[in-house]
Amino acid sequence: MPRDFHKRAEIALALGALLGLFLLAGCGPARRAPVTLEWLVGRPSPRFDPQGPADPVRAAIEGLLSRGLMEEDSSGRIVLGAADSVRISPDGLVYTFHLPRLTFAEGGRCRSQDFRNVIERGIGRLDHGTQAWLLGSIVGMEKLRVGRTAPPLGIATPDEQTLVLALSRPDSLLLRKLALPGIATPWASAGAGEWRDGIGPYKLAARSATALVLTRRTAASGAPDTIRIQFAPSGARVLSELRMGEPDLVWPLPAGLVRQPLPAGYRVRAAEARPERRLLLVLRADLAPTARAAARHALAHGLNRADIVSALGSSGGEVVGWLTGADAFDLPGHDPIEVREWLERGKLGRSLHVVMAYARFGATAEVARAMQVEWARLGLDVELRPLDPERFAAAALQPGGAQALLVEDQAPLEDPRTELACLVVPLRGPALGVFRSGWRTREFDRCGVRSAEVGRGAHRLASGAPAVGVGRARESSRRVSSALRAPDRGVQVVCSPGSRRHG
Repeated sequence: MPRDFHKRAEIALALGALLGLFLLAGCGPARRAPVTLEWLVGRPSPRFDPQGPADPVRAAIEGLLSRGLMEEDSSGRIVLGAADSVRISPDGLVYTFHLPRLTFAEGGRCRSQDFRNVIERGIGRLDHGTQAWLLGSIVGMEKLRVGRTAPPLGIATPDEQTLVLALSRPDSLLLRKLALPGIATPWASAGAGEWRDGIGPYKLAARSATALVLTRRTAASGAPDTIRIQFAPSGARVLSELRMGEPDLVWPLPAGLVRQPLPAGYRVRAAEARPERRLLLVLRADLAPTARAAARHALAHGLNRADIVSALGSSGGEVVGWLTGADAFDLPGHDPIEVREWLERGKLGRSLHVVMAYARFGATAEVARAMQVEWARLGLDVELRPLDPERFAAAALQPGGAQALLVEDQAPLEDPRTELACLVVPLRGPALGVFRSGWRTREFDRCGVRSAEVGRGAHRLASGAPAVGVGRARESSRRVSSALRAPDRGVQVVCSPGSRRHG
């Protein structure tokens, strides 16, 4: 990657070939009628919390309202975002970002201190340590302790338009990390709760519990002037809207919609997620009875993954790998004899009882009941606990609660060390990623994961079975904001070709 990047022209907000929304020719920039895009979301409205646990819908909306220092373009390359240049020192230890004159949608100036503040807030999160781990190469991070006053960090703002990051070791992935949602994206005001404006191409025009209306700050050829976002977690509601021809785009799809015949004029478009998005059964190693390896093995061998993948239909697929770059190994197969033997070996009796929590919308809702039925046939009593997405996101990271979690997981980076780090609870501090496995080992603590042999980590995962790959999920991607800027990776949507509304 070049050492010095210069400002590129802003990527036009087009839906692109992936979504199949081809805009009709207008009458010319000066006289064209306003264009409105109707986006129907098959989930409840996400809470505004840019640095919270990863949420693809929230990240998509954030990408319209604000911009980070760096961005990922349609080809997967990392390019300049809000910064207009970045200079890297010859030893790779100092990154200097220069910012143009930026303003928030509400009119206030956005300065380098705003970028510094958002980076430091993410590092100090108490519920998950994802950002602290990703930015662990910044000077002073090795002294950071959760809940204590932060040590001096290598983050400086020499002036209002310059941000400097000093590293204790070279990090070839730093610019890619800074392009992730929420890592270095400023907002008009800090905190979580109600949606607010940033420095992006759109601003909030209206908001309610079930809808957001975004309007473009400046005109751009080929971009919608208004984006109306309706949140409809009910499959019946979404199907009704499709029959009336209202939405231009439906993403994410509500549970069950993919198996329904679509009204004329709509089609499903799908693509594989990169990094791969997996449906995981997490058997928490810090709660009874799943703290015992015998219980985890019994539950794992009670899964019939082929049936689960079949239930997912076109929104999923078979797990073809585990950790990136690791040697292949066989996941636990469906085997009633193994279930009985592990119950006997662990002296667990003829059955065991666990609670499995999951988000009541999406791929997990598609398969949870089928998994329960399969376990019941083998004498394994699994109580289902469906939760609203926001409650599940919090519960999945907290100690205690359900012994099993059914999660859609996508590592922040397609990097084996990052993938492994998200599966292990650090010896100090909160879990990384979107769930807490309860699995600790000194071999893979927060520092050791960076230098651990990936193959060894994969072997330990296989033998300890804290998480079992159930299938691949295509339905959600980490960023659909890029789908509104450029073709997205890893998304299944319903779209109406050639749709364009004039206000």
